[in-house]
Amino acid sequence: MPEDNFQSLDKLEQDIEARRLKEKFYEKEYSNADPLFMTEYLNTKRAFTFNQTLDLGFPYWEYPNLHENILCLGRLVFKEWGQKMSLKTFFNLESGYFGQGRFLTYRNNKAQYMPTKGHVDLSEAEIGEYFVLKLKSKTGGSSFIEEIWAVDFDENLAESVQKILQEVAKRK
Repeated sequence: MPEDNFQSLDKLEQDIEARRLKEKFYEKEYSNADPLFMTEYLNTKRAFTFNQTLDLGFPYWEYPNLHENILCLGRLVFKEWGQKMSLKTFFNLESGYFGQGRFLTYRNNKAQYMPTKGHVDLSEAEIGEYFVLKLKSKTGGSSFIEEIWAVDFDENLAESVQKILQEVAKRK
């Protein structure tokens, strides 16, 4: 990896750490709780308000808006109510694109927070679940979830993902 990339990664890590200290991240419940307990706690609500997110200490600033048009596997890690009947979802992306991402989904006419070509109401999805996400971005805009499929991680993950990819390929 070129020296410039190491320096930019180092700078990013320093920026994240500075923000964590500014937000008192290490003093709040999100960073101190057992991960299993936290997952169970997060699933007691459909989503959190912004003030609840701040009080809990979820590091929302570490989840950028992406500008990608890809299929990827992601694990849902947090949900927050947005403005104008929207839902913000935060994912750790584990294939196709590695990293983290934040996506906005609006409520449809059936009162579901589901992408246009969705198969999952994100307000009902549980923290810790895995999904295949088809991300799309408009010119100059952030990526949004165009289509989403639930994946059973405990069974054969590769088989589940392969079925979804075959379905997508048939439509092309």
